[in-house]
Amino acid sequence: MSHDAAEPLISVALCTYNGELYLREQLESLLAQTYSNMEVVAVDDGSTDRTIELLREYERRDARLRVFVNTRNLGFVRNFERAISLCQGGLIAPCDQDDVWLHQKLRTLANCIGEHSMAYCDSELIDAQGRGLGVSMSRFWAMRDLNDPAELVLSNCVSGHAMLFRRELLDGRPLPTDVFHDWWLAMRAAARDGVAYCPQQLVRYRQHGNNVTNILRTHRKRMRRIPGSRMKHFDDLARRLSYLAGVGDSYSPFFAEFHRLWVNSESVWFAPRLALFMWQHRRRLYPLRNKGQLSALRKSLSHVFGLRLRRLFKPTKYARVAAFV
Repeated sequence: MSHDAAEPLISVALCTYNGELYLREQLESLLAQTYSNMEVVAVDDGSTDRTIELLREYERRDARLRVFVNTRNLGFVRNFERAISLCQGGLIAPCDQDDVWLHQKLRTLANCIGEHSMAYCDSELIDAQGRGLGVSMSRFWAMRDLNDPAELVLSNCVSGHAMLFRRELLDGRPLPTDVFHDWWLAMRAAARDGVAYCPQQLVRYRQHGNNVTNILRTHRKRMRRIPGSRMKHFDDLARRLSYLAGVGDSYSPFFAEFHRLWVNSESVWFAPRLALFMWQHRRRLYPLRNKGQLSALRKSLSHVFGLRLRRLFKPTKYARVAAFV
């Protein structure tokens, strides 16, 4: 297929593992993209179903698809990292095996990214059978352009399936295994040349198995009842802040102070300085929640209580559980 010489090459990094059920529909949507100067790099992580057979079938049909199979299971993060290393384009679009992309997705995001480090779009949620659920990702998040990593430190609206980013964002560094890779990439992009938001729904984001969209909120409530879940949240944020504090850019002092106050709150009864810090920086820390100032005040004030006090009332929730360590 011919393409405009001015169009930069976009690499779609498709990671697969036992995905035969929905893979054919996704491959059809990828190879039907209106952006012609693209490649699809599929890396399989040791599937035992017909996933590899399907990939080879499409590889024979379309030279834009290159298929690689790991000799051993690497796990999701390292598999995605390998897929990126095999990509030849300067722009990279992560891809899940069970979604469906609208045909204009890559072209729209390529037009949207401009001089930014990343662009992302909205997504329509569908069920296992591909039926629309009448809700989009933007219902849950106040999606917007992002130019400050602090806006993403507490919550993330940039999903991997919806993003297009510049290869140099990684700087050749390995992806952290204890932070969601899409979250990490979005924070790094916001700290560099920013993240551009495209409000169009360009992905049909499939929900199946235990991840049923219409019970997302109840799922979160159920997670909070699991022993050790609150401590996992505490440790996850501590890791994100530690990474960001160590990047060495103009945002590092902010994250270093936030990290110090956050970690210190584990060993004290009360943490008023942490609560004050979060309230003072509420516009940076709470911009993605579809809630008002009252919610930000309530969230900030909740951190007045240190973990020593919280453990008196909820010892199981604030215990470090082996499954989460």
